[in-house]
Amino acid sequence: MTDTTNFETRQKERLAALPALYKTQHERLACELALGLDEHTEIFQRHGYTPEQALSLIETKEFAQTLERVAQEVRASGLSFRTKARAMAEDLLPHAYTIATDELASAAVRADIIQWMARVADLEPAKKGEDRGAGSGLTLNITFAGQEKQPVISVHEPITIEG
Repeated sequence: MTDTTNFETRQKERLAALPALYKTQHERLACELALGLDEHTEIFQRHGYTPEQALSLIETKEFAQTLERVAQEVRASGLSFRTKARAMAEDLLPHAYTIATDELASAAVRADIIQWMARVADLEPAKKGEDRGAGSGLTLNITFAGQEKQPVISVHEPITIEG
């Protein structure tokens, strides 16, 4: 193997080991291009590329492969509508936050946005009757051979010892 081949192999291994967070810029760009959310020039401009830089990026083998893979995923999964909606919702999050924190906006609208954000972030409190587990207490199940299960529930307040 030549030094160039070794370098390319090591570089591919390094890139594969990168956390997903560092790969998202080109993935998102490729996704937007594959979905056709806007004109290509607008998409590249939004991501900070000049027309020359965009052309240079498209000509790289790695980005071309990423774009082709993402385009195939979009076509195969048929998720273009849902993916477009997700991308648009993500772009609207800063606007929703601005409205939710604007004291001049309608209180009802602000409340709806805050509730929606809590729901999306999975921060809503559990509803009454939902199984929330045993909590911080002790759960003990004893079944004696030959007997039917008999649920026994006992709740005791914690004992505090003073002095």
